[in-house]
Amino acid sequence: MDLVHLTVCWDRAGDELIGVFSPHAVAWLRRQMAGYSELLEWRYTKYAGEDPTADAIGLPLATTPAEYPPLVAALREIIPDEEPEPIRLWWEPDVVRWLYAGTQVVLDSLPETGGVVILRERHEIEAWQAAVPNMRVVFGVAAGVMPVPAGTEAHRHTMPKADPGRFEHDRDLTDWLQRVVDALTEIAEPAATS
Repeated sequence: MDLVHLTVCWDRAGDELIGVFSPHAVAWLRRQMAGYSELLEWRYTKYAGEDPTADAIGLPLATTPAEYPPLVAALREIIPDEEPEPIRLWWEPDVVRWLYAGTQVVLDSLPETGGVVILRERHEIEAWQAAVPNMRVVFGVAAGVMPVPAGTEAHRHTMPKADPGRFEHDRDLTDWLQRVVDALTEIAEPAATS
């Protein structure tokens, strides 16, 4: 996919934000977001629900840290690595549920065909601002564009094998994802009044 075919333009029409993507870009973004959503769902299935603490609070808990390097990188974007492991494990299910919910909102807002995205509600904008950058990290690490997080090198074998011939293309895609969110954030913020 040529990056020219990925262009995006965000504009405001009243209270709605309208993104105009190429149909190829929407299809690619849908595939990537669906894969990211499945990764989050897979991680959530690994949480313990039969733990006394989990029983007491009524929610499953992470009992061991994530090992898959792209997921670790994505979680570290939100849960500081400097926090003690028990705190990170305590927060992780909430973060994964929140990110998963965001992926569903993004997927629901992406058209099945065509390239026009319409965001009508603030929660839709916020979902894009959370899920797309986090998915970008997962994609970037999995594609070999971003480094695997420190401490996960032993699990590099669980990742797809990076294709050196796609490095430039995949790097451009990670840059494009950043531009999508930056442009959305710029148009979503209310104009400053003087």
